[in-house]
Amino acid sequence: MTESCRDIWAGALKEIERQVSPPTYNLWFRYTRLLHLEENRCTIGVPNTYTAIRLQRNFFDLIRQALFTSSGREVEIGFSVCQEDASSLRENILPENPEVPIAKKDTSHLVTERVLRLEDFVVGPSNQLAYSVAIEILKSQKPPFNPLFIYGSVGLGKTHILQGIWNYIKRENSSSGVIYMPAEHWTNEFISALQKGRVDGFRNRYRKVDVLLIDDVHFLSNKQGIQEEFLHTFNALYHSSKRIVLASDAHPKSIKRIKESLTSRMVSGMVAEIHPPDFTTALAILKTKCKQLGKDFPEETLQYMADRLKGKSVRELESAITAVAAYTHTYNRKISVELAKEALSGVLTERQRQIALADIEAAVSSHFQLSSEQLRASKKTRSTVLPRHLCCYLARTMTNFSYEQIGNYFGRRRHTSCLSAMNKIKRQLEKDEEFRRLVERLIASINNKAA
Repeated sequence: MTESCRDIWAGALKEIERQVSPPTYNLWFRYTRLLHLEENRCTIGVPNTYTAIRLQRNFFDLIRQALFTSSGREVEIGFSVCQEDASSLRENILPENPEVPIAKKDTSHLVTERVLRLEDFVVGPSNQLAYSVAIEILKSQKPPFNPLFIYGSVGLGKTHILQGIWNYIKRENSSSGVIYMPAEHWTNEFISALQKGRVDGFRNRYRKVDVLLIDDVHFLSNKQGIQEEFLHTFNALYHSSKRIVLASDAHPKSIKRIKESLTSRMVSGMVAEIHPPDFTTALAILKTKCKQLGKDFPEETLQYMADRLKGKSVRELESAITAVAAYTHTYNRKISVELAKEALSGVLTERQRQIALADIEAAVSSHFQLSSEQLRASKKTRSTVLPRHLCCYLARTMTNFSYEQIGNYFGRRRHTSCLSAMNKIKRQLEKDEEFRRLVERLIASINNKAA
C-alpha cells in the first residue's frame, strides 16, 4: 500500500468510525486497507469473502462518501480478499493454531506457507476415492496404478492432497526426491532453461525424481511445445516406475487443446474426481475448523451451517467459521443458530443476485477457449454451438434474466432459440454423465467467482 493510499484510507476510516458503532467498526472495517487507487477506481483489501459481501451490501454508500471526503474525488469501488489481512484477523481475534511438526520448507517447489497435511484432510463421500488412492501412492513405491490424476472444482482439496503427499514424504524421508509444482511454474522454468541454454539441467532435475506432483495441469492447454516436453518428462518417469500425481480443474479428456498422446497418458492410471462436499462432509469440515481454532460451536449451529453451505468449497466453509467466530467475539454473544444467521446473512442469497451474464460468458469462453465475439457471432460453427447452448442454460438456471434478455445478450438471438437450447442441454444432462460433470464444474466456477 503506497503512502498516499495509506493516508487516504486512514482519513476514510476516521470518517467511517464517526458514523458507526465501535463493534461495527471493529468487525467490518478494522482489518481493511486501500490496495490501489488509480484515477476513478480503487480496490479495498478485506480479510474474507463475507466481509466483502457485507461491506458491498450494507456500507457501500458510506465507504464511497468517506473516500470522497478523504480524497476529494468520486471513485468506483472494488473489493479483494487478501491473505495477509486474513492472517491479521486471525491473530487478533482467534487463537493461534497449534504447532505441527513439518518437513523443512523447500521454496523451490512452491509449497504454500500454510501447512497442508494428509492427516488433516477431512474425508467424506465426496472425496473418499481421491484420498484413498493418494494413500496408496504413499504406501508403495510401485503402486498398482500410475499416474494418479485428481480433478474437481476450485477449492475442494486437490492442492491439499498433493501438498499433503509432498509433506508426508519429506517428513518421513527428507532425502527422497519429490517435487511439487503448479504447471505454470514448471512451464516458466522450462522456458527460462531454454533461454539460458540449461535444458539439460532442467531435464536432469525433473526426469530423475522419485515422485513428481504437478498441480493445475490444465494450464498446459494450447501450449504445444510445452506439452511435448512434459510428455517426454512423463514418459521418462513412467518407464522408470517413478510415481506421478497430477491435478486439474477438469477431467483429462475435458481439457481443450491437449495432445491426444498426453491425454492418453494422463488417463492410463487412476482418475479420481473430488465432488463438492455433501452435508456429512461439510459438517465434518466445519467441526475440524472449529477444533483448529479452539472454538466450541453448538452441534445445532454446525448442522445449520452445514445444511446451508453444503456444495460450497472448503475455503467457503472455513471462511464461514471464521466469520461467525469473529462476529461472536466482537458482539460478545454466545454462538447460536440465530447468531450464525446474522453473521452469514446475505452471503448465500447474495450470490444468486451477483451472478451476471458476463460471468457465465467468461466461464464458458474460458473452458472452450473462445472469444466473446466468437460466442456471440451469428454464424453457426461446430465449435460454438454447444458453448452457446450452455450459456443459455446456465443463464436461465443461475440468474433471473428472461429468455428474451438472455437471447439479446448472447448475439441478439430469439427467445425461442434460447428455449430450444435449454431443452437440448437438459436432455444431454439426463443421458451423459461426463457432460453432467462438466456442467457442475462450470456452475461451481461461476459461483466461486461471484462469491
